[in-house]
Amino acid sequence: MTAPDGVLIVDKPAGMTSHDVVATVRRRLPRKTKVGHTGTLDPFATGVLPVVIGKATRLSQFLTASRKQYLATVTFGEATDSGDLMGVMTETASPAALAGLTEAAVHAALATFVGRHAQLPPAHSAKKVDGQRAYVLARRGEAVALAAVEVTAHALSLVSWDGSTHSATVRLDVSAGYYVRSLARDLGARLGVPAHLTALRRTASGMWSLEQAHSLADVVQCSPEDFLRLCQPLGSGLGDWPVLALNEGQMAAVLAGRPVDLDDAQSAGLGGVRPERVRLIDATGALVALARPTLPRAVHADIVLR
Repeated sequence: MTAPDGVLIVDKPAGMTSHDVVATVRRRLPRKTKVGHTGTLDPFATGVLPVVIGKATRLSQFLTASRKQYLATVTFGEATDSGDLMGVMTETASPAALAGLTEAAVHAALATFVGRHAQLPPAHSAKKVDGQRAYVLARRGEAVALAAVEVTAHALSLVSWDGSTHSATVRLDVSAGYYVRSLARDLGARLGVPAHLTALRRTASGMWSLEQAHSLADVVQCSPEDFLRLCQPLGSGLGDWPVLALNEGQMAAVLAGRPVDLDDAQSAGLGGVRPERVRLIDATGALVALARPTLPRAVHADIVLR
């Protein structure tokens, strides 16, 4: 089987780490094929996990930075050390506090977290502290001091409220780096009732949603030909980045590491804007490189995929 250069969108099942999914996909491919993913999902979580293969691994930094969408269940009444159902209980709510919790109160509190704000990552996170993962230190019982980071919640909506279990189902549209476990923790603190995350499903990552996702069973069982058809083309996750089609001379400049001078039509195609990056394609439409604009009528490729 020839290894593709592209992105495989997997619907991650519960009970597996993101690394487990990558390892499963890697076993379908020739030895030494590079495989990675573009955003960790906790083992109990499910949903959209883009797996990058071959040359697409060089695009991971851009795909990881995309917006994410989730459907989450936040259960009030208990807090855990990890912020989710996998952790150890650290706090419980009084019966009076639980009795006073209403759907209207949850809805109002949720609205206060919409927009850009500082968020403290969970102690059980993949953030590094002095070169070590925070969750490793937390599991050893060591104190973990993490700095708050700026995140954006583009939209948060209360889908449903179950008063019998004190559970809220929340739909999120958030920036990269956003911790849903932190939202559960902070939402509980805002309402004066400890809470933790009890279910999480990623419904979209960047331009990809569950509609493009394939079950891991399908990935494992399909034929080599079907596997190739399951993969998205190289560069397909770069959204609306401007595209410049190169002529032979410009292609030679890219492959030689030289700046590319743009002609009138290419300059006009950028619409007078100066984007952070552009996609460079060849005559067949295949992605050749990613480039940064330099001079007003020139770009320089810094990631070459040939």
